Order: sequence, then structure tokens, then C-alpha cells
Amino acid sequence: MGRSLLIDTVKAVASQLIVLHHLSLYAPMADWLATAWPGFMAFLHQEGRLAVQPFLVVGGFLTVHSLHQRHLHSPLPLVWQRYLRLLPQFLVALVLVVLATWLMGQELAHEDWVSPLPTAGVLIAHVLFLQDVLGIPSLTAGAWYLAIDLQLFALFAVLAWFTARLDAPLANRVAPAVVAVATALSLLLFSRRPALDEWAIYHLAAYGLGALAAWARLHPPARAWWWAAMALVLVDASWDPRPRPLLAMATALALFAGSHLRWTAVSTPLRRAIAHLSDMSYSIFVCHFAVILLVSGLWNRLDLHGVGPALAWSAFAWALSIGVGVAVQRLCDRWMLRGRAPALGAAR
Repeated sequence: MGRSLLIDTVKAVASQLIVLHHLSLYAPMADWLATAWPGFMAFLHQEGRLAVQPFLVVGGFLTVHSLHQRHLHSPLPLVWQRYLRLLPQFLVALVLVVLATWLMGQELAHEDWVSPLPTAGVLIAHVLFLQDVLGIPSLTAGAWYLAIDLQLFALFAVLAWFTARLDAPLANRVAPAVVAVATALSLLLFSRRPALDEWAIYHLAAYGLGALAAWARLHPPARAWWWAAMALVLVDASWDPRPRPLLAMATALALFAGSHLRWTAVSTPLRRAIAHLSDMSYSIFVCHFAVILLVSGLWNRLDLHGVGPALAWSAFAWALSIGVGVAVQRLCDRWMLRGRAPALGAAR
């Protein structure tokens, strides 16, 4: 699919909200800012985490497009390629987190959100995206998402492989039906069990809504399953309103209605800024926690106080997160151009 105005905007905005959410959650400057802007900081602290939902919905939407009409002999090569697509930026992010922890560990020793320097086993678990499954505390705030992304993609790769073995008309009906049922189970059962949040089934509702939105655009017969899933979200919200499913539904509806919109009517500077942030969103997502560690440690080391310094220091941390993300993305792009696996879809 071509470049989408809506998808670029969602990825750009959501990635920045996640950075601000983690600044409000972890950085010591947030305590000073909360005295001046309590409502705004409370919003970032409590609601900023919801920005992950649009990423999951977009992920499902893009996965269906990347797997559309692919006839697979095995799902394993696709899952391996997806893993290689996610790994380089994450490896750099782990190195940055370890360095920041080593440099600022003493200043942040009293913080319960800072992990100790990892052992070899902890690093291996992170590299394999198994840290949450094995009950190992994450070294960085974005690690859990990568594990879930790979699990969800693997489920869809298996589904694509299975449906490719069937006749085309039947496959067009089977895949959306299977995903609609799985989405319903995730919405009604699995997503209500926090103990399952390290597994794909907990997050499948949002990912599935994005996938169904893509199928509804690609295959008109699949729209019945899409509208049934939308109706189920509304029914669920009528007796137990939860912001995560409602935001996922709103994002999926937006993708269904506007993912085809292109950039022709948008001014060039704005277009470039949003497209650039969209391209860098994955790298910013995985690397910004190391920046928070470093900046928070420096704040404590310099014994800074006050709303003004907190605002300036937070703006610096935000800008540095973007800068580090851009640098890491460019580094990894050069690495992958030298023979690494090609992307299966836009980085998330």
C-alpha cells in the first residue's frame, strides 16, 4: 500500500505521547511539573499509556496488507524476517540502557523503576523477546511491546499459511471469520485477565480490529465480520466501558474510513515532519527509556529544583529522545541495507 496520511499521523503522534507518558511516569522532573500543571501531568501519567492501542491497531492493519495474497510454504521464514526487522534497534536500545544504568546507577539507586545491571541470562532473554514470559523484569519500557508484536505477527503468519492451503474464495471467508472470533474472545475474556498481558491473546482485540479493518477494505464480503466486531465493542462498552477497546475501535474506524488518504493536500513542511516522525517512531519508542535514565540521573546529580528547570530539562529529554531515535534508526537502516532482512511493513 502507498504512504497513508492517517497512518503516518497516528504513528507520529502515538510515539510522542508514549515518550511523554514515560517522562511523566519515571522522570523526577515530573513531580515539579505536576505542581504547576496537575491536570495535564495526570493525563499524561494515567492516559498516555493508551497510545499503545493505536500502535496495535495499525500493526494489525499493516500486517494484513503485508501478508495479502502471499502463498506461503511455511510461516517460519516470515516470522524470522519480522524478528530480524525488530531486533537491530532493540539491540542498540539495550546497549544504551545498560550504559545509562552504569553511568547513573548511583544517582538512581533509590528508584524502583531502574533495573540493576543485567546478567548474561537477562540479556539473552531480552534478545529473544522472552523476558516477560520468563518473569524477568524488563530493562526498558518498550521491551514488552516487541514481544507482543512478534507473537501477534506469528499468529497471523500461521493463519496466512493455513488459508493459503485452501481455495481462494474459501480463504477470503475463513481468515476474517477466524480473526473476528479470536478478537471477540480477546475482548470479552482474555483482555480482562491482567495475568495474561505478556501473551498475544491479551492484546489481540486491538490488533484484530486493525486486521479486520484492512480486510473490510480489501474484501467487501469480509465487512460483515468487521461490523460484527464493531458492534461487539459497543455492546461490551455499554455494560463495562473501558478506554482501551473504545480507543482501538475509534482507530480501526479511522483506518477503515481514511487509510486511503494521501499527502497531496498537506503542506510540504508539515508533511515532512510527520512522515519523518512516523518513520522514526519505532526507534524512538525503543530508545527513549535510555534517555530518561540518563537525564533523570543528571537531574539528581546536579541537584536541580523548580518548575522552570524541570520544564527545560523535560523538553531537553524529549528532544534528545527524538534525536537519539533518529540516529539509531539511520544507523540500523544502513546496517540492514548491507544485507539484513527486508521490512515486512512499516516499522511500528
